[in-house]
Amino acid sequence: MAESPAIPTGPGVLEKAMGLLNIVSAKRGPMSFTELLHASGLPKATLHRTLNTLVREGLLRHDAYSKSFQLGFRLLELAHEVWSDFDLRVAAQDELIRLRDALGHCVLLAVPAGRHITVVACEEASRELHAPARMGQRLDARTSAAGKAIAAYVAAAQRDAWSEQPLDAEAAVLWHRELDLTRARGYAVEVSESGDVGVAAPVFDVEGRPVAAVAVTASATRLDAQRAHTLSAQLIGAARAITHSAGGQPMSISAGVKPSVMAPIEAHPVGSARALLGEGPIWSTRDQALIWVDILAPAVHWHTPADKHSRHTPLGTMVSMAMPQASGGLLLATPGGLMNLDAEDGALRLVAHPEAERSGQRYNDGKCDRLGRLWISSMDMGAAPNRGALYRVDPDGSAQRMDSGFTVPNGLGFSPDNRRLYFTDTFRKTIYQYDFDFAAGTIAQRRPMIVFDDKDGKPDGLTVDSEGCLWVAVWDAWRVSRFSPEGEELMRIRLPVPRPTSCCFGGPALRTLYVTSASVRLSSEALMAAPLSGALFALEVPGVSGLPEVGFTG
Repeated sequence: MAESPAIPTGPGVLEKAMGLLNIVSAKRGPMSFTELLHASGLPKATLHRTLNTLVREGLLRHDAYSKSFQLGFRLLELAHEVWSDFDLRVAAQDELIRLRDALGHCVLLAVPAGRHITVVACEEASRELHAPARMGQRLDARTSAAGKAIAAYVAAAQRDAWSEQPLDAEAAVLWHRELDLTRARGYAVEVSESGDVGVAAPVFDVEGRPVAAVAVTASATRLDAQRAHTLSAQLIGAARAITHSAGGQPMSISAGVKPSVMAPIEAHPVGSARALLGEGPIWSTRDQALIWVDILAPAVHWHTPADKHSRHTPLGTMVSMAMPQASGGLLLATPGGLMNLDAEDGALRLVAHPEAERSGQRYNDGKCDRLGRLWISSMDMGAAPNRGALYRVDPDGSAQRMDSGFTVPNGLGFSPDNRRLYFTDTFRKTIYQYDFDFAAGTIAQRRPMIVFDDKDGKPDGLTVDSEGCLWVAVWDAWRVSRFSPEGEELMRIRLPVPRPTSCCFGGPALRTLYVTSASVRLSSEALMAAPLSGALFALEVPGVSGLPEVGFTG
């Protein structure tokens, strides 16, 4: 190339140079001056000056024979300087290799970089016909699993800055719902337009801020979206190991220990549904059906024992409770509020939203007392400590906060004499009891009733039988347990899954104990040992019956 004057200084000079580097990088091959002229839209003189400077600095290479330009070796030198001082990448290397070898898929580490998510380390799988990702690749925060895993935990302003174009109102709602699901699951799944699948978990710094994501990507022929969910436990474990190696604070995941002393009662799977996080079973006397929800693959499920028919209605938003409503349809608990689901047209209508002023929250478990008032809990989307609350929602839609300071509020129930309310905080492994004034709808004197041992699982959803005993689904313990009104454990029933989530009595005589379960964040090995994870189960417990559940009278 003929020598040209040095590139002028000014605010647009760096942008022009970076634009040219991005164009050459995206082409992944040599480009002629004419191709660059058309691609960049720069005037010839400006293009000449900028190319000369980039070649002189080693950021581009010029082949005089073919008269073409490629990325220069100076970029490798600069990259080496970054890598040599990049503790996170060093901390992640062993975990990335371990995951690649264990899963046989491409594994990458991506970090936020300006307006994009950038791949800073990549361990490719030899069995892949093509590499789904490569080091230095820019990922879109909205259309990549790694991007979503990070975006779910950052402030809205930073998240919006990653968008190349503003989202319209409808797209923004869908985007925020997807991030809510990601935060609640603890991982993200994305299926690209080409069918490639990615699943990713966030890596946090010591202050709990997302600084990266570890992701598995594979072609559609080698990994489908359903199996991607089964990789989440290994990914989350790797992300936490990287956090620990980089100076963060990991938490552990356990599928629990199978107990050995159990009542000889068999649990039968009902229907073919396999939920990510099955919850909230309730027997509807109106419909003569068992209704339950999948929170994380959002859907409402019905099962009618009379004809053994099961069906479900997928929803576009997270749902944690489905309660029969006296005025018709179901009352659903969604992050956007308590909604009536019309049985005829499927329309959603807002009934109440006591958490409307608190961002990052969602509703969790709920039950109605025998006057049809709804008692429902709330929690932080990512289970941040002490942000949960307990509300009473009256039939007219008015709501009152009754207690607060919970982390993972869960199972609710009422004693047969309406004098006690039971309420669980799974995080604290404690079932509390309150004095309950039935007429006034108030509670007082919260006190621990049952506290679980560290190695004995975690209490989740519960129900109360006609004798006033509590039936508790015990997460990570392969069982449901029956407790006396005084808190003494009377019976354990083993289940074929490690993560039962909630239970209720149903059927015409309320003699069948229905139990929901979860498959979320279980490893492939755990799912092989418990393939029914996520199923709904039915158990016949001799001599025991439940109490009729009341729907919301609004």
